[in-house]
Amino acid sequence: MSWILLTSRTTNFVNQIEREGLMKIKLLISAIAITVSILFWEQIFIPTAKAASGYEGTLIISVWGGSTEEWFRKSPAQKFKKLYPNVKVIYDLGGMSARYNKLLAQKNNPEIDLFISTGEVVFAASSKGLLKKINKRNIPNMNDLYKWALPAPEYGAAYGAIAEGLCYNPKYFGDNPPNSWRDLWRDDVQGKDSVPAIGHSQMPQFITEAAELHGGNMYNIEPGLKALAKLKPAAQTYFYTNWNALFNAGDVVLAVDFDYYCNIMKDSGSNIEFVIPKEGGWGSVQHASIVDGTENVEMVEKFINILLSPDVQHSIAYDLMNAPARSDIKLSQSLKERMAAAGESLNNVDWFDEKYSAKVRSKWTEMMKETVAPAWAGE
Repeated sequence: MSWILLTSRTTNFVNQIEREGLMKIKLLISAIAITVSILFWEQIFIPTAKAASGYEGTLIISVWGGSTEEWFRKSPAQKFKKLYPNVKVIYDLGGMSARYNKLLAQKNNPEIDLFISTGEVVFAASSKGLLKKINKRNIPNMNDLYKWALPAPEYGAAYGAIAEGLCYNPKYFGDNPPNSWRDLWRDDVQGKDSVPAIGHSQMPQFITEAAELHGGNMYNIEPGLKALAKLKPAAQTYFYTNWNALFNAGDVVLAVDFDYYCNIMKDSGSNIEFVIPKEGGWGSVQHASIVDGTENVEMVEKFINILLSPDVQHSIAYDLMNAPARSDIKLSQSLKERMAAAGESLNNVDWFDEKYSAKVRSKWTEMMKETVAPAWAGE
Protein backbone atom coordinates (compact mmCIF):
# COMPACT_ATOMS: atom_id res chain seq x y z
CA MET A 1 0.00 0.00 0.00
CA SER A 2 2.79 2.38 0.93
CA TRP A 3 4.68 1.34 -2.22
CA ILE A 4 1.66 2.04 -4.38
CA LEU A 5 1.21 5.46 -2.71
CA LEU A 6 4.89 6.25 -3.23
CA THR A 7 4.67 5.21 -6.86
CA SER A 8 1.56 7.34 -7.36
CA ARG A 9 3.18 10.40 -5.78
CA THR A 10 6.33 9.83 -7.81
CA THR A 11 4.30 9.54 -10.99
CA ASN A 12 2.43 12.77 -10.18
CA PHE A 13 5.73 14.51 -9.39
CA VAL A 14 7.25 13.34 -12.66
CA ASN A 15 4.16 14.46 -14.56
CA GLN A 16 4.36 17.87 -12.89
CA ILE A 17 8.01 18.19 -13.86
CA GLU A 18 7.18 17.22 -17.42
CA ARG A 19 4.33 19.77 -17.57
CA GLU A 20 6.49 22.55 -16.15
CA GLY A 21 9.37 21.61 -18.40
CA LEU A 22 7.11 21.60 -21.43
CA MET A 23 5.73 25.00 -20.43
CA LYS A 24 9.26 26.39 -20.02
CA ILE A 25 10.21 25.01 -23.41
CA LYS A 26 7.15 26.65 -24.98
CA LEU A 27 7.96 29.96 -23.27
CA LEU A 28 11.55 29.69 -24.46
CA ILE A 29 10.45 28.98 -28.00
CA SER A 30 8.04 31.95 -27.89
CA ALA A 31 10.78 34.21 -26.55
CA ILE A 32 13.13 33.08 -29.30
CA ALA A 33 10.42 33.67 -31.92
CA ILE A 34 9.71 37.17 -30.62
CA THR A 35 13.41 38.01 -30.54
CA VAL A 36 13.90 36.78 -34.09
CA SER A 37 10.84 38.75 -35.22
CA ILE A 38 12.11 41.96 -33.59
CA LEU A 39 15.53 41.49 -35.17
CA PHE A 40 13.91 40.85 -38.54
CA TRP A 41 11.71 43.94 -38.51
CA GLU A 42 14.53 46.02 -37.05
CA GLN A 43 16.57 45.21 -40.12
CA ILE A 44 13.74 46.56 -42.26
CA PHE A 45 12.62 49.68 -40.41
CA ILE A 46 15.31 50.88 -38.06
CA PRO A 47 18.01 51.51 -40.68
CA THR A 48 15.47 53.54 -42.69
CA ALA A 49 14.67 55.70 -39.67
CA LYS A 50 18.34 56.13 -38.90
CA ALA A 51 19.07 57.04 -42.50
CA ALA A 52 16.23 59.58 -42.57
CA SER A 53 17.23 61.27 -39.34
CA GLY A 54 20.87 61.01 -40.32
CA TYR A 55 20.75 64.13 -42.49
CA GLU A 56 23.01 66.76 -41.01
CA GLY A 57 23.93 70.31 -41.90
CA THR A 58 22.08 73.48 -42.80
CA LEU A 59 19.09 74.06 -45.07
CA ILE A 60 18.76 77.66 -46.29
CA ILE A 61 15.33 78.76 -47.50
CA SER A 62 14.86 82.02 -49.42
CA VAL A 63 11.34 83.26 -48.69
CA TRP A 64 9.25 86.32 -47.98
CA GLY A 65 9.21 87.61 -44.42
CA GLY A 66 6.20 88.46 -42.27
CA SER A 67 3.27 86.06 -42.14
CA THR A 68 4.77 83.73 -44.77
CA GLU A 69 7.97 83.28 -42.77
CA GLU A 70 5.96 82.79 -39.57
CA TRP A 71 3.89 80.07 -41.22
CA PHE A 72 6.99 78.31 -42.58
CA ARG A 73 8.46 78.19 -39.09
CA LYS A 74 5.21 76.99 -37.55
CA SER A 75 4.11 74.33 -40.02
CA PRO A 76 6.43 72.76 -42.64
CA ALA A 77 9.67 73.53 -40.80
CA GLN A 78 8.37 72.04 -37.55
CA LYS A 79 7.43 68.82 -39.30
CA PHE A 80 10.79 68.77 -41.09
CA LYS A 81 12.71 69.23 -37.81
CA LYS A 82 10.88 66.34 -36.17
CA LEU A 83 11.90 64.03 -39.01
CA TYR A 84 15.40 65.44 -39.45
CA PRO A 85 16.48 66.88 -36.08
CA ASN A 86 20.12 67.25 -37.09
CA VAL A 87 19.35 69.76 -39.85
CA LYS A 88 19.32 73.46 -39.01
CA VAL A 89 16.84 75.50 -41.07
CA ILE A 90 17.89 79.09 -41.83
CA TYR A 91 15.76 81.72 -43.59
CA ASP A 92 16.99 84.25 -46.14
CA LEU A 93 14.23 86.87 -46.02
CA GLY A 94 13.18 89.73 -48.26
CA GLY A 95 11.12 90.91 -51.21
CA MET A 96 11.15 88.67 -54.25
CA SER A 97 13.15 91.01 -56.51
CA ALA A 98 15.92 91.45 -53.94
CA ARG A 99 16.08 87.72 -53.26
CA TYR A 100 16.14 86.91 -56.97
CA ASN A 101 18.99 89.36 -57.57
CA LYS A 102 20.89 87.70 -54.72
CA LEU A 103 20.32 84.29 -56.27
CA LEU A 104 21.59 85.64 -59.59
CA ALA A 105 24.71 87.09 -57.95
CA GLN A 106 25.47 83.73 -56.31
CA LYS A 107 25.02 81.68 -59.47
CA ASN A 108 28.52 80.20 -59.43
CA ASN A 109 28.55 79.58 -55.68
CA PRO A 110 24.97 79.43 -54.36
CA GLU A 111 24.31 79.70 -50.65
CA ILE A 112 20.55 79.11 -50.94
CA ASP A 113 19.04 75.61 -51.16
CA LEU A 114 15.30 76.20 -51.55
CA PHE A 115 13.86 79.23 -53.36
CA ILE A 116 10.27 80.38 -52.78
CA SER A 117 8.80 82.71 -55.41
CA THR A 118 5.95 83.45 -57.78
CA GLY A 119 5.63 81.66 -61.09
CA GLU A 120 7.22 84.57 -62.96
CA VAL A 121 10.55 84.18 -61.19
CA VAL A 122 10.52 80.42 -61.81
CA PHE A 123 10.56 81.14 -65.55
CA ALA A 124 13.17 83.88 -65.21
CA ALA A 125 15.45 81.88 -62.90
CA SER A 126 15.22 78.65 -64.89
CA SER A 127 16.07 80.48 -68.12
CA LYS A 128 19.32 81.67 -66.50
CA GLY A 129 20.26 78.26 -65.15
CA LEU A 130 19.58 79.12 -61.50
CA LEU A 131 17.17 76.27 -60.77
CA LYS A 132 17.70 72.52 -60.80
CA LYS A 133 15.29 70.20 -62.56
CA ILE A 134 13.53 68.02 -60.02
CA ASN A 135 13.13 64.27 -59.84
CA LYS A 136 9.39 63.91 -59.39
CA ARG A 137 9.79 60.38 -58.03
CA ASN A 138 11.49 61.86 -54.98
CA ILE A 139 8.56 64.22 -54.35
CA PRO A 140 5.54 61.88 -54.52
CA ASN A 141 3.12 64.47 -53.14
CA MET A 142 3.39 66.29 -56.47
CA ASN A 143 1.01 63.61 -57.80
CA ASP A 144 -1.91 65.02 -55.77
CA LEU A 145 -1.89 68.65 -56.91
CA TYR A 146 -4.20 70.78 -59.01
CA LYS A 147 -2.91 71.47 -62.52
CA TRP A 148 -2.48 75.17 -61.71
CA ALA A 149 0.10 74.19 -59.09
CA LEU A 150 2.47 72.96 -61.81
CA PRO A 151 3.22 75.99 -64.02
CA ALA A 152 6.74 74.62 -64.60
CA PRO A 153 6.61 71.03 -63.27
CA GLU A 154 10.22 70.27 -64.17
CA TYR A 155 11.30 72.95 -61.69
CA GLY A 156 9.16 72.10 -58.67
CA ALA A 157 5.62 72.97 -57.68
CA ALA A 158 3.38 75.64 -56.24
CA TYR A 159 2.21 74.96 -52.70
CA GLY A 160 -0.54 77.58 -52.62
CA ALA A 161 -2.30 80.44 -54.42
CA ILE A 162 -3.41 83.94 -53.44
CA ALA A 163 -5.25 86.80 -55.12
CA GLU A 164 -4.49 90.50 -55.40
CA GLY A 165 -7.38 92.91 -55.06
CA LEU A 166 -8.49 95.94 -53.05
CA CYS A 167 -8.42 96.22 -49.26
CA TYR A 168 -10.55 99.12 -48.00
CA ASN A 169 -11.98 100.87 -44.94
CA PRO A 170 -15.78 100.32 -45.05
CA LYS A 171 -16.43 103.17 -42.61
CA TYR A 172 -14.63 105.68 -44.83
CA PHE A 173 -16.45 104.68 -48.03
CA GLY A 174 -19.89 104.10 -46.52
CA ASP A 175 -22.48 103.47 -49.24
CA ASN A 176 -19.96 103.91 -52.04
CA PRO A 177 -17.32 101.18 -51.50
CA PRO A 178 -14.70 100.46 -54.17
CA ASN A 179 -15.51 97.71 -56.66
CA SER A 180 -13.22 98.53 -59.59
CA TRP A 181 -9.55 99.12 -60.24
CA ARG A 182 -10.66 102.54 -61.51
CA ASP A 183 -11.44 103.48 -57.92
CA LEU A 184 -7.71 103.97 -57.37
CA TRP A 185 -8.07 107.18 -59.39
CA ARG A 186 -10.98 108.55 -57.32
CA ASP A 187 -10.36 112.04 -55.97
CA ASP A 188 -11.29 111.01 -52.42
CA VAL A 189 -8.48 108.43 -52.19
CA GLN A 190 -5.59 110.49 -53.53
CA GLY A 191 -2.95 110.72 -50.82
CA LYS A 192 -4.79 107.97 -48.92
CA ASP A 193 -4.03 104.83 -50.91
CA SER A 194 -1.25 102.23 -50.84
CA VAL A 195 0.09 100.73 -54.06
CA PRO A 196 2.69 98.04 -54.88
CA ALA A 197 6.29 99.26 -54.85
CA ILE A 198 8.12 99.23 -58.17
CA GLY A 199 9.96 96.02 -57.23
CA HIS A 200 6.79 94.26 -56.03
CA SER A 201 6.03 90.79 -57.41
CA GLN A 202 2.72 92.07 -58.79
CA MET A 203 4.03 95.23 -60.46
CA PRO A 204 3.73 93.83 -64.03
CA GLN A 205 0.09 93.00 -63.33
CA PHE A 206 -0.47 96.50 -61.91
CA ILE A 207 1.03 98.13 -65.02
CA THR A 208 -0.98 95.87 -67.34
CA GLU A 209 -4.23 96.55 -65.48
CA ALA A 210 -3.64 100.31 -65.65
CA ALA A 211 -2.84 100.05 -69.36
CA GLU A 212 -6.01 98.07 -70.13
CA LEU A 213 -8.14 100.55 -68.19
CA HIS A 214 -6.77 103.45 -70.22
CA GLY A 215 -6.73 102.12 -73.79
CA GLY A 216 -3.55 100.02 -73.81
CA ASN A 217 -2.57 96.43 -73.06
CA MET A 218 0.42 94.41 -71.92
CA TYR A 219 2.11 95.03 -75.26
CA ASN A 220 1.36 98.76 -75.12
CA ILE A 221 1.89 99.96 -71.55
CA GLU A 222 2.44 103.67 -72.22
CA PRO A 223 -1.20 104.58 -71.39
CA GLY A 224 -0.85 102.64 -68.13
CA LEU A 225 2.35 104.42 -67.13
CA LYS A 226 0.77 107.82 -67.77
CA ALA A 227 -2.25 106.84 -65.68
CA LEU A 228 -0.14 105.50 -62.82
CA ALA A 229 1.86 108.74 -62.74
CA LYS A 230 -1.37 110.58 -61.89
CA LEU A 231 -1.82 108.64 -58.63
CA LYS A 232 -0.73 110.19 -55.35
CA PRO A 233 -0.08 107.17 -53.12
CA ALA A 234 0.46 107.56 -49.40
CA ALA A 235 2.62 104.42 -49.43
CA GLN A 236 4.49 102.21 -51.89
CA THR A 237 4.83 98.81 -50.26
CA TYR A 238 5.99 95.19 -50.48
CA PHE A 239 4.13 93.75 -47.47
CA TYR A 240 0.93 94.66 -45.65
CA THR A 241 3.06 95.40 -42.60
CA ASN A 242 4.31 98.46 -44.51
CA TRP A 243 0.84 100.01 -44.57
CA ASN A 244 -1.32 98.39 -41.87
CA ALA A 245 -0.35 100.94 -39.20
CA LEU A 246 -1.22 103.77 -41.61
CA PHE A 247 -4.53 102.05 -42.30
CA ASN A 248 -5.41 101.68 -38.64
CA ALA A 249 -4.53 105.35 -38.12
CA GLY A 250 -6.81 106.43 -40.97
CA ASP A 251 -3.97 107.67 -43.19
CA VAL A 252 -4.59 104.89 -45.73
CA VAL A 253 -8.14 103.94 -46.68
CA LEU A 254 -7.54 101.88 -49.83
CA ALA A 255 -4.71 99.44 -50.57
CA VAL A 256 -3.75 97.13 -53.41
CA ASP A 257 -2.75 93.86 -51.78
CA PHE A 258 -3.40 90.15 -51.32
CA ASP A 259 -6.58 88.67 -49.93
CA TYR A 260 -4.86 86.78 -47.10
CA TYR A 261 -3.12 89.95 -45.88
CA CYS A 262 -6.51 91.61 -45.57
CA ASN A 263 -7.85 88.56 -43.74
CA ILE A 264 -4.93 88.63 -41.29
CA MET A 265 -5.56 92.32 -40.55
CA LYS A 266 -9.28 91.72 -40.11
CA ASP A 267 -8.63 88.88 -37.66
CA SER A 268 -6.30 91.22 -35.76
CA GLY A 269 -9.09 93.77 -35.25
CA SER A 270 -8.74 96.13 -38.23
CA ASN A 271 -11.94 97.51 -39.74
CA ILE A 272 -11.13 96.27 -43.23
CA GLU A 273 -12.79 94.49 -46.14
CA PHE A 274 -11.47 92.87 -49.29
CA VAL A 275 -13.00 92.96 -52.75
CA ILE A 276 -12.07 91.44 -56.10
CA PRO A 277 -12.58 94.32 -58.58
CA LYS A 278 -15.20 93.75 -61.23
CA GLU A 279 -12.48 93.66 -63.90
CA GLY A 280 -10.93 90.70 -62.05
CA GLY A 281 -8.27 90.14 -59.42
CA TRP A 282 -4.74 88.92 -60.07
CA GLY A 283 -3.94 85.33 -59.23
CA SER A 284 -0.49 84.43 -57.94
CA VAL A 285 1.04 81.06 -57.04
CA GLN A 286 3.59 80.47 -54.28
CA HIS A 287 6.24 78.21 -55.80
CA ALA A 288 9.03 76.06 -54.33
CA SER A 289 12.15 75.36 -56.40
CA ILE A 290 15.53 73.67 -55.89
CA VAL A 291 18.52 75.96 -56.44
CA ASP A 292 20.96 74.62 -59.00
CA GLY A 293 24.33 73.89 -57.43
CA THR A 294 23.04 73.12 -53.93
CA GLU A 295 24.74 70.23 -52.17
CA ASN A 296 21.55 69.47 -50.25
CA VAL A 297 19.28 68.24 -53.04
CA GLU A 298 17.84 65.34 -51.03
CA MET A 299 17.06 67.56 -48.05
CA VAL A 300 15.31 70.10 -50.31
CA GLU A 301 13.27 67.32 -51.92
CA LYS A 302 12.21 66.13 -48.47
CA PHE A 303 11.17 69.66 -47.49
CA ILE A 304 9.16 70.23 -50.67
CA ASN A 305 7.41 66.90 -50.21
CA ILE A 306 6.51 67.95 -46.65
CA LEU A 307 5.31 71.31 -47.99
CA LEU A 308 2.88 69.42 -50.23
CA SER A 309 1.77 66.88 -47.59
CA PRO A 310 -1.90 66.75 -46.50
CA ASP A 311 -1.44 68.12 -42.98
CA VAL A 312 0.78 71.02 -44.10
CA GLN A 313 -1.60 71.81 -46.96
CA HIS A 314 -4.46 71.83 -44.48
CA SER A 315 -2.44 74.28 -42.40
CA ILE A 316 -1.77 76.66 -45.28
CA ALA A 317 -5.51 76.88 -45.86
CA TYR A 318 -6.73 77.23 -42.30
CA ASP A 319 -3.76 79.02 -40.72
CA LEU A 320 -2.45 81.23 -43.55
CA MET A 321 -5.64 81.39 -45.64
CA ASN A 322 -3.85 80.56 -48.89
CA ALA A 323 -5.59 78.32 -51.39
CA PRO A 324 -4.04 74.84 -50.98
CA ALA A 325 -2.39 73.18 -53.98
CA ARG A 326 -3.57 69.67 -53.08
CA SER A 327 -6.84 68.63 -54.63
CA ASP A 328 -7.92 66.52 -51.63
CA ILE A 329 -8.02 69.31 -48.99
CA LYS A 330 -11.57 69.98 -47.83
CA LEU A 331 -12.40 73.62 -47.13
CA SER A 332 -15.25 74.87 -44.98
CA GLN A 333 -17.77 77.15 -46.65
CA SER A 334 -16.73 80.08 -44.47
CA LEU A 335 -13.09 79.62 -45.50
CA LYS A 336 -14.01 79.38 -49.19
CA GLU A 337 -15.80 82.71 -48.88
CA ARG A 338 -12.66 84.35 -47.47
CA MET A 339 -10.36 83.00 -50.18
CA ALA A 340 -10.47 84.96 -53.38
CA ALA A 341 -8.58 82.17 -55.16
CA ALA A 342 -9.40 78.54 -54.41
CA GLY A 343 -10.26 75.24 -56.03
CA GLU A 344 -9.47 73.53 -59.30
CA SER A 345 -10.08 76.28 -61.85
CA LEU A 346 -9.30 79.47 -59.89
CA ASN A 347 -11.48 81.14 -62.53
CA ASN A 348 -12.43 83.96 -60.13
CA VAL A 349 -9.05 85.62 -60.76
CA ASP A 350 -7.06 86.57 -63.85
CA TRP A 351 -3.78 84.88 -64.70
CA PHE A 352 -1.14 86.87 -66.52
CA ASP A 353 1.43 85.48 -68.94
CA GLU A 354 4.29 85.10 -66.47
CA LYS A 355 6.73 83.93 -69.11
CA TYR A 356 6.21 87.25 -70.87
CA SER A 357 6.39 89.34 -67.69
CA ALA A 358 9.64 87.55 -66.78
CA LYS A 359 11.11 88.80 -70.08
CA VAL A 360 9.94 92.41 -69.75
CA ARG A 361 10.19 93.05 -66.00
CA SER A 362 13.63 94.67 -66.15
CA LYS A 363 12.59 96.98 -68.98
CA TRP A 364 9.30 97.85 -67.31
CA THR A 365 11.06 98.53 -64.01
CA GLU A 366 13.32 101.09 -65.70
CA MET A 367 10.31 102.69 -67.40
CA MET A 368 8.53 102.94 -64.03
CA LYS A 369 11.60 104.54 -62.46
CA GLU A 370 11.84 107.09 -65.28
CA THR A 371 8.20 108.08 -65.64
CA VAL A 372 6.18 107.07 -62.57
CA ALA A 373 8.56 107.14 -59.60
CA PRO A 374 9.32 110.89 -59.91
CA ALA A 375 5.60 111.69 -59.96
CA TRP A 376 4.94 109.53 -56.91
CA ALA A 377 7.80 111.28 -55.13
CA GLY A 378 6.19 114.66 -55.88
CA GLU A 379 8.95 115.79 -58.24
